[in-house]
Amino acid sequence: MLFWTLAALLAVMAIAFFVIPFYRANGGDEEAVGSVQRSENLLLFAERESELAEDLAAGEIDSEEHATLLRELQQSLLDDVQDTRPKRAPIAISSRGWLVIGLIAVSLPAVSVTLYQRWGFIDDVQVMGLFQESLAAQGDVAAASALVTELGELVKNGSENPWVWYFLGENFATIGRFNEAEISYRQAAERLSEQPEEALVLGRAALALYIKSEFRFTPELNALIEQAQAINPNEIAVIQLLAADAQNRGDYAAAIANWRILIQLDPNSPEAQALRGEIANAQRLLREESGEEIVGPEIEVRLALAEGLSLDPNLRVFVAVRSAEREGMPPLAAVGLSVADLPTTISLDNSSQVGPFNLSSADLVRVSALVSLNGTANPSRGDYRVVSDDFAHNGQHAIVTLTISDEVE
Repeated sequence: MLFWTLAALLAVMAIAFFVIPFYRANGGDEEAVGSVQRSENLLLFAERESELAEDLAAGEIDSEEHATLLRELQQSLLDDVQDTRPKRAPIAISSRGWLVIGLIAVSLPAVSVTLYQRWGFIDDVQVMGLFQESLAAQGDVAAASALVTELGELVKNGSENPWVWYFLGENFATIGRFNEAEISYRQAAERLSEQPEEALVLGRAALALYIKSEFRFTPELNALIEQAQAINPNEIAVIQLLAADAQNRGDYAAAIANWRILIQLDPNSPEAQALRGEIANAQRLLREESGEEIVGPEIEVRLALAEGLSLDPNLRVFVAVRSAEREGMPPLAAVGLSVADLPTTISLDNSSQVGPFNLSSADLVRVSALVSLNGTANPSRGDYRVVSDDFAHNGQHAIVTLTISDEVE
């Protein structure tokens, strides 16, 4: 039971910063990957924080209002990071950016097993109980505050158990005390020195420092990241932070490189497929920035909701082109956006490739659009989906009009 709980915790940590949405070009015509979850949008918070600074400079809010709103923003981010997937709720999308999905529920089997093996030999029932309570207290400030007191007593009494410090950091973070959270994570890391879990805990320390630094990379944060990567070059929390920072700076090439590392953790998952869509978006934006002309087929998809159909604007929408002659194969091209972006027109070409084959590899194709209730690219009951007829693109520009109206049974 404890093994699965730990594995679930790792998945939650992974979800926090995995997929970074694109809303970077000119106006609202760009595609973006929305989310039904209330989690994982580092970009949204960074952009919102920037908006608050602009409002303060413009005199639209005073310094007290700015400080209050910034604290609320930070607490909201932490709540999002710690929420589990089924409990996530959408966050309002700003005019400059929107919710990132969660980072894909990448299970970390190797680390999970390591943690399980370690905890399997711990007979400290009190600490194990506090661990369970810490999981249950996610997002509950009152419960987390009480746990800070209990765990703090253990620390004062000289506990050298690294997980006491770790859970203390988790609960400090829940109540928005990121400075204390970072210190606690670092204390845990010191007690896990030269153990595989040290990189994982350092990743949490990096997250707390990132929030404390108002979503900016600092020399101190870079040093912490280097420390974690020296232990595990592919520590997921660190890779996610690097991808988020690269996306925020418009460095799509770096973002793509980090997303590809994350995909390798679970390449066959639906979430990895969604991440490939993010990479396709980044490649498209890079092409637009360079002025590179499209070579090969281009499919223009005009997508809208049926008249009278009202859906949550934060629900994710997956648009994919598949070979009509190779059933069951991954999409040839895909892109993600949100219901809020509809109606819209998007273009898919060879740069939108998300698998081993691109559009040019198939003569006969079909286009599908899925509104997903659970944020994954696999259709499930209650989703809304539309699929085009099969058609030949002939290596040229083709136009497909799709109207989403039918619910998946």
